Amino acid sequence: MPATTPPRAHLVQDPRFKECLARSLKKHGLEDYFSYAVIKLVTGETDPRNVTCCNSGCHPCAKDYLGAAQDTLDGLCNGKKKRFWIF
Repeated sequence: MPATTPPRAHLVQDPRFKECLARSLKKHGLEDYFSYAVIKLVTGETDPRNVTCCNSGCHPCAKDYLGAAQDTLDGLCNGKKKRFWIF
């Protein structure tokens, strides 16, 4: 069975992607090694509705991952129509 491509996988090819991702990770206090999880959210491989905060005060929190993914998408939009996720 062939592997399916995530719906927004093309965003990783954008020349601004690495810069937007790095800025978003820093803003949300995430170390570089958490970028894999954020990239999965950005590309749509992970459904953001399945990532929930447990309110235990842990770090990184699901909110950090979701915020970093949203900020990365916003940075890539840069003047285009803003994308909103329903959480």
